[in-house]
Amino acid sequence: MYQTESIHKYPRLLTAIIEWLCVLLVVITSARIGFIFLRALWDIYGRNDLRIGQIPLVLGIVSWIDSGRVGHATNLGDLWPALFMPLGWSALALLATVVLRNAFPAVRTSAQGLLVEFSGTWLPIPWERLLSAKVTADLSGEHFVLLVQTERGWLTPWHRIYSMFYGMAWRPGFYITSNISEFDQLVQTILSESERTARASETARPVRLEEDKPSLLFRLMLSPGAFFSRSATTASGASSAHPSSPSGGPVEAIYPSRITTLIGGTVAILATLTGLRYLSFWSIFLALELPALRGLPPFIWNVSDPRYSELYNAYRTRAVPFLGIDGRPDLPAPWWILVSAHLMLLLAIIAIFWLRSILPSIESRSEGIAVRDSLRGGWRLLPWDRVRALKLTEISDQSQILLLQSPGLPASQRITSLLYDGSPQPGVLITSAINNFQPMLQDALGRITVIEAGGGPPVLRQEARSPLLWMAFGGKAAREMLVADARADASTRVLRPAGLLTAARAMAAIALPPALILALGGILSDRAPSLGLIGVALALWIFGMLEWPLVGLISVLLDDNTGGGEEGYRAFYLYPASQFPRLLPLVAAIILQVVGVPVLPVLAWLGAMAWAFWLGRSLWETLYEWRGSQAILGGLLPVFWQLLLLIGYLVTTR
Repeated sequence: MYQTESIHKYPRLLTAIIEWLCVLLVVITSARIGFIFLRALWDIYGRNDLRIGQIPLVLGIVSWIDSGRVGHATNLGDLWPALFMPLGWSALALLATVVLRNAFPAVRTSAQGLLVEFSGTWLPIPWERLLSAKVTADLSGEHFVLLVQTERGWLTPWHRIYSMFYGMAWRPGFYITSNISEFDQLVQTILSESERTARASETARPVRLEEDKPSLLFRLMLSPGAFFSRSATTASGASSAHPSSPSGGPVEAIYPSRITTLIGGTVAILATLTGLRYLSFWSIFLALELPALRGLPPFIWNVSDPRYSELYNAYRTRAVPFLGIDGRPDLPAPWWILVSAHLMLLLAIIAIFWLRSILPSIESRSEGIAVRDSLRGGWRLLPWDRVRALKLTEISDQSQILLLQSPGLPASQRITSLLYDGSPQPGVLITSAINNFQPMLQDALGRITVIEAGGGPPVLRQEARSPLLWMAFGGKAAREMLVADARADASTRVLRPAGLLTAARAMAAIALPPALILALGGILSDRAPSLGLIGVALALWIFGMLEWPLVGLISVLLDDNTGGGEEGYRAFYLYPASQFPRLLPLVAAIILQVVGVPVLPVLAWLGAMAWAFWLGRSLWETLYEWRGSQAILGGLLPVFWQLLLLIGYLVTTR
């Protein structure tokens, strides 16, 4: 019999971070709308700069607000088109705030049922109204996310969103994660009390614990490597659906639908965004060169921009000069709009080709290894003597990633090799999620061994592990091995130029994407970039690299001041390697910047910051054995620096 009540809460630091993030999101979107109103009011009714100038710093702030492009108007009627997009983003920000703020509620248990926190109130849920608890676990079985679903009428309509995120369901539910206090006790209480209530009632049923219904989203978040791993059921099902060929025949291996659908959907969305971006460039160009089109949609959509309004007013019946206005580099130049359109198209096509072929189907044949070329609709045969390398990253017994490198692969696949280990040879990834993985690999290795025995160069490189993929998907084991390798080398306790140079190269690669995002935003615009853009991007890159020595130095000092010091200067060697996974969301931000999607590149950058926090915290827990607030502070060190970098980027690109 249940006797006592208990309350289960998440760590205060976690809830505080979420609260401050929500506040920041609302403040930014609201401030943008306020700035638009201020610009319009100043244009229509004017402002007293003399009186404003009497207050220190206020005139500078006013000038900065007035320098924005959106919101300038001659009457209030011109203001509403400019407010359409900002109001839309503000509505999305408010929705995200409500969803995120209540995603991790406190839970109270009692003899009658649960009390679930929502927006400062408590929602009562009797035990007999609980239906199911769907479970998603990481590969190590240490972290869990539960979706507890209830009957209709006991939770708010907002709680349907959590089921949608979990697995495209519509029944209301709420999350319980292993970060909540006394997680095991809470789950056991839910199951036992629900069963007790079901025994005492003829109509009630106990909660169904559904461990076989994990969420794809949370599976990726808890264990990204699990998405590319194979399970016994999956392997057996795949083998029966695609049996291995007889000995000596070709062995075909294809990916399950969850992977091909994800890649195909991503490519389709990217292609759609590319087409829209390309058409928008042409609509701007035609509006500048053909005055008769300026009053028609979509050519009229740029009228609210004061730069275009200035050009349209100056050239009401004439085309804007093709090479732009002499002495006004701040105004759009028609010739550069065309250059930007086709440069964007080229870069987007490269990204599409790369993503479409990153995980192709494979067929091992007697004459070579065939790679499915989905763009041409056929197979690209790579003779065995043209296979340069098979590099293996073993994440776990059920999850391996191979990099197949050959000069016969498309040039766009050099990106894959660059991300894998920095090598320039074109390559494609082969993961253990592919069916017939072991038979295909054994057949390929058997044929490669014959070539190597005949005097050919070594192809299989089992120790050529990818630093990025290993740290991103290897979890705790990867961090422990990284620290163990450093401890095995006594020279890492002191500063050595050779070791520091290797770490500096790694940090240079990590700090490069933000500079590329800034450079691409300046190049793929409606005006020709200046040489100052190169300087600003270079400054952003150098500023990003300074994160490495500063975070390393602070961690060493904190360790010394808390009674440590045994590790010496190992943080300087380990920190850049531990932060490699940040490249994945930053690469996504670069692609989004190429196709001109607003806001999402910054959100991807924020995602990289969140990952940097967990990576930094995990490194300090493994290296220094920090716990609690000390580990959290260590994880926040890179976040603080990245926030400064992001603020600098946002100020520069206004």
